[in-house]
Amino acid sequence: SWYLSWALDTNEEEREKRKTIEGGRAWFETEKKHFIILDAPGHKCFVPNMIGGAAQADIAILVISTRKGEFETGFGRGEQT
Repeated sequence: SWYLSWALDTNEEEREKRKTIEGGRAWFETEKKHFIILDAPGHKCFVPNMIGGAAQADIAILVISTRKGEFETGFGRGEQT
């Protein structure tokens, strides 16, 4: 799932650590609607930043990896999922 957030993680530190630290934004329009995409941090150290980003949203999409073993690895000692 990292490659999806990489597009909005423009900060060099975020790309090096492969973690969203600050919320990212992108937008697009259709003929009738204007959409803003927010990328909020998911790492446990950045929960306040995640809350700030999530509070701006009307809807949410939760992205979870379906690669074999990747999701389960997050339940190991010191990991997060």
